[in-house]
Amino acid sequence: MKEKFTTKEVAILIIAIVAGIAFLETSHPLWTGKFWREFILKVVVYGVVVEFILLGLAQFGNRK
Repeated sequence: MKEKFTTKEVAILIIAIVAGIAFLETSHPLWTGKFWREFILKVVVYGVVVEFILLGLAQFGNRK
């Protein structure tokens, strides 16, 4: 049986992966403001990188 993910499910999965990676790579203690600044910055930067990768793959996949 072949199942397909919905767009919403894919978006949630990507956001969860990006947030998890950003969380693991943040070097300050969780309760400090430095942690949250670094964490949010990494989520935004990684999110932008993923978006460009997805756009590039979509363009590459549409060529025939």
